[in-house]
Amino acid sequence: MDDDRTIVTDVELALADAEWRQALKQASGRPSDEEALMPITLKGEAGTALRRAFEERQRALRTWRAARGIP
Repeated sequence: MDDDRTIVTDVELALADAEWRQALKQASGRPSDEEALMPITLKGEAGTALRRAFEERQRALRTWRAARGIP
C-alpha cells in the first residue's frame, strides 16, 4: 500500500470511528465502552490465547488512537 493510501485510510477510519462513538453517546447518553459492547465469544475467556490476542489488539488500537489524538 502506498503512503498516500495509508494516510487516506487512517483518516477514513478516524472519521468513521469518531462518528460511531458520537452516535453511540447520543443514543445511550454516555461515552462508548467498546469492550463492553463486544460479546465474550469475540474476546475469549480469561487466560485463553484468544483473550490474549484480543487484549493485545485493544492495546495496539489504544496506542494507534493516542498517536493520532483520537480518544
